[in-house]
Amino acid sequence: MSTTRWIVVTVLVAVIVGGSYGIYYILSAHSGPGEVMALAQIRPNIVDEDQLKQQLTILHPEVPPDKQSRYQLFVTPDDAEVQALAARVDGAGEAYAEAVQWTWVSDLTLHGQTERWLMPGGFLADTPDDPDNPRPGFVVSDCEEQANTLVSVLRAEGIAPDAVRVVLGRVNFGGQEGGHAWVEIRHQGEWLPLEATSGPYWDDDEWQLVPRAGNPFDYFAERDYPVVQVWAYYNDIYYLDPRSGEGNAPASWLQPQLLVQ
Repeated sequence: MSTTRWIVVTVLVAVIVGGSYGIYYILSAHSGPGEVMALAQIRPNIVDEDQLKQQLTILHPEVPPDKQSRYQLFVTPDDAEVQALAARVDGAGEAYAEAVQWTWVSDLTLHGQTERWLMPGGFLADTPDDPDNPRPGFVVSDCEEQANTLVSVLRAEGIAPDAVRVVLGRVNFGGQEGGHAWVEIRHQGEWLPLEATSGPYWDDDEWQLVPRAGNPFDYFAERDYPVVQVWAYYNDIYYLDPRSGEGNAPASWLQPQLLVQ
């Protein structure tokens, strides 16, 4: 990274807002055009991985025999709404461009509870008309819905299961650490992070929309995505806990440097 080109290093914070994953750009300024992110508040009360697993166990007491993890239940490329969206976009770039138009809204605002995972079909079809949606008519929710749905669309687009995945884990931007869900796609032989929640978000404190265009598709091609810990990689076919090796994902998921385009 050139120190003469950058004015202020991008500081990207992903936190769990009262149990709901959210991504916040604390400061970012760049001398190049069109690359200024917004200032947003961070909220406390981080929910840890074990609490998340407990909540999903309540939603889905049993893991189907064709799945390795409950997380995989939330990637649904065969869903009718996902298929309809996949038919309207052409390729990963257009799918991502669609995703960054979704609005981040906290679970507390949208559902009145600190954590609630939605299926991609419900996220796409139901949230625009949700009576608690602060942006009526727009697709809204927090980062796990956006990540799960983007991967669902990419899979429906025909991207192979070994080449795209949701990532759950902790990140640290500028000393700020928290839980988050994001997407990685195999691009030019490496895993490229995609940040769907870099688009508009709803500020609960100011009770207003903060508009943002979202990061370009290749934003993290030359920028490090500062992962502290990965809890899980998954899609509808594969799952991997990289800490224990548990799961059925291909070996390449643990060896990104060996991937071939």
